[in-house]
Amino acid sequence: MGKKVLLVEDEKNIILGVRTCLDAVGYKVEIAEDGEEALKAVRREHPDLILLDLLLPKVDGFEVLKVLKGDAATSSIPIIVLTAKAEEEDRQRALDLGADSYMTKPFKPQKLWDNLKHYLAD
Repeated sequence: MGKKVLLVEDEKNIILGVRTCLDAVGYKVEIAEDGEEALKAVRREHPDLILLDLLLPKVDGFEVLKVLKGDAATSSIPIIVLTAKAEEEDRQRALDLGADSYMTKPFKPQKLWDNLKHYLAD
């Protein structure tokens, strides 16, 4: 079975596009549509990588990052932030909280793929 990716995203078109691309190359994709669901899914699914939006209902992506990177059980899971928040201070805050990479929407599929390959190399 392929690597497991948790996509934390509330925009249906982004979910569909990313899931389609990742399914095509053999990754197993789990979806969480809000931050609260994401925190539960990480503990349940034990993903190999997390794609995390910052603008989420219930618990925002910054808080999700803080919780996951602050917990020894989940701190080593790579987290790629995939967000519409393009301000430098948002990028820096996410990286300071432990994000492994930061990409803004809209994004080029090849750049996402390159990021995934870097963190999910066998």
